[in-house]
Amino acid sequence: MSKNKNTQQIKTDYAESFGCSDDMLRLLINSAGEGIYAVDLEGNCIFANSACAKLLGFENEHVLLGKHMHNLVHHTRPNGDPYPVEECRIYQAFRKHKGTHVDDEVMFCADGKPFPAEYRSYPIDRQGELMGCVVTFTDISERRRNEQLMTDQSAKLAEIARFPEMNPGSTIRIDNKGTVLMANDAARQVFGEDLVGRCWIDLCPGIDSKTWNNILKDKEGFVLEARIAEKDYIFTHRCDFEVDLVFVFGAEITKQKEAEEMVRLLLDSTGEGIYAVDLEGNCTFANPACVKILGFEKDSDLLGQHMHNLIHHTRINGEPYPVEQCRIYKAFHNNEGTHVDDEVMFCANGKPFRAEYWSFPIERDGQLQGCVVTFVDIEQRRRVEEELRQSEKMAALGKLSAGLTHELNNPAAAAGRAASQLIEGFDGLLSNTIELARSGIKPEMWDPLIDFYKAFQKRASEPLDLSPLQASDLENELLDWLESHDIEDGWDIAPILVKIGINNKDLEEISQTLSDVPLGKVLVWLCKNLDTRELAGTVVHSTQRMSELVGVVKSYSHMDRAKEQYVDVHKGLEDTLIILGHKLRRGIEVKRDFDKELPRVLTGGSELNQVWTNLIDNSVSAMGEKGTLNIKTYKDNNHVTVEISDTGPGIPEEIQSKIFDPFFTTKEVGEGTGLGLDVVRRIITSRCGGEVDFKSSSEGTTFYIRLPIE
Repeated sequence: MSKNKNTQQIKTDYAESFGCSDDMLRLLINSAGEGIYAVDLEGNCIFANSACAKLLGFENEHVLLGKHMHNLVHHTRPNGDPYPVEECRIYQAFRKHKGTHVDDEVMFCADGKPFPAEYRSYPIDRQGELMGCVVTFTDISERRRNEQLMTDQSAKLAEIARFPEMNPGSTIRIDNKGTVLMANDAARQVFGEDLVGRCWIDLCPGIDSKTWNNILKDKEGFVLEARIAEKDYIFTHRCDFEVDLVFVFGAEITKQKEAEEMVRLLLDSTGEGIYAVDLEGNCTFANPACVKILGFEKDSDLLGQHMHNLIHHTRINGEPYPVEQCRIYKAFHNNEGTHVDDEVMFCANGKPFRAEYWSFPIERDGQLQGCVVTFVDIEQRRRVEEELRQSEKMAALGKLSAGLTHELNNPAAAAGRAASQLIEGFDGLLSNTIELARSGIKPEMWDPLIDFYKAFQKRASEPLDLSPLQASDLENELLDWLESHDIEDGWDIAPILVKIGINNKDLEEISQTLSDVPLGKVLVWLCKNLDTRELAGTVVHSTQRMSELVGVVKSYSHMDRAKEQYVDVHKGLEDTLIILGHKLRRGIEVKRDFDKELPRVLTGGSELNQVWTNLIDNSVSAMGEKGTLNIKTYKDNNHVTVEISDTGPGIPEEIQSKIFDPFFTTKEVGEGTGLGLDVVRRIITSRCGGEVDFKSSSEGTTFYIRLPIE
């Protein structure tokens, strides 16, 4: 068959091959719903019915005639790879002279869109001569979708059918009369192999006719707990009102119940009071310790009660405590925990007690339910702590007393010695004055003598800075002069004359001015007067020093002043350094870096000095009484900051988190109460509203005290 034959001749030849008229052939083929086309031995279309053109999206069948059908509609495999014509199974019909049936390939429409196709291809044979092949095909897109849908539904049905057996818990289907229709293996293990056909009311503990009727009416799911063969179960009943069936889903909760009982036992056994409240603040749980501490008879006295209004309505100072400010409720208002140890709670009889409590939010499935509160009565602990703090104050007072005693000892001893010598000096001076008068001194001689006394008195107030060797040389010169002028006891007078600042020239002037008076008696009188005055000066200086120390102590303790006052931190630091001076002088160098423009801060002055005492005393102890103590002050925004640093070995890292804990100490037994830094923390944070922190390394420790400026 030639490609140049016209279309009508092709149709005529094709019709003759089937042994029927052209009209009959057209009628038969155009009536078919399948697409039908024929190709010659070169693959070119020689016939196409209307259904073929429609399925392939062409305007009519005539458009296809003469076209190479493989290249037009069958050029690509389902996976997108090219489909060589020599591998095409359609052409097996005339290449191998046998028919073929295919349902896993695609064809392409006129717009290039592929569709899954099922086709059959058969050879065309006329009088033993192979003319080409005829192809019958259909678009199986809808069939494929239905097949996939059926596959998916079958899988779901298979999964549903397997569900009861896959469920590790009991799964039971019951009719509305209570008869068991189906049960999985887990249910049969609980209730027996003969479970199907039996009455659920007779099988499940806790179910009677009334309960069953309630189950049949329940639209949410009826939950029932039961104990069977020493095990605990929970059964959820769900009604399917469309088919009048009840589905029961069971689970063993023995371990869960045991865990709940253990939790209950722990809550009942703990000594701390524990209660829970819902989002409205109403009590949902209270353990026995809570009931006991609060003085109630049973937990039902608390359940449903608004706990803040019941036990937490008043502040420690007696003022009302609004619930919206209550720190317990921060647990669910802010969704965060809180810890408080400076408030009170109230017993059933209205009596308050100091309490420490912890409040934490309760969440379930991400939803906030309320909060749980754990609390303890700390009245006894507060009393013990207060007693120990009094002990710490007494220890601080002991340091104050020790320092004051040491500082007062020197001026007191000096004043005592000078006063004792002063008495003897007055007696000697009286005798010398009488002797001088008896020696025949004329009245007019007293004025120049008094002038010499005043001049030497002024000179004595500004003593020469002489080395021992220089003083010895001057004494020898004076002694030679005295001996040359026949002055008795010159060796006793010469040291006094050197100390006063009298030299040989002065002696010559005295000798010439008072030539009519025995020179020895004049010099002795001058020495006695000047020595007596020096002793009196020692008494005055010592008593002044003692008065200064008393003033320091008074300033340090802030006696006779208001409890709160504006204080100068520098004055408090200096007073503390003076009080602890006896320790510092042993080998501690004190370096000051003070900001002189610092404002005063409002605080309890004596308490603040206790802070300086504890920190400085700790620093001295850490340095082993030898090192450098650095004290620095400066303004930091709205705070006055005081840094106290030492050059000790530092605080070991493993205990740094504990140093502010009450009763924690690294000192030997009897050397410390462990409350020194706890007192520092409480005074600075609670009393002064400030902050305390520290940094420590092997090179030393620095404490930072920040006090607010009002």
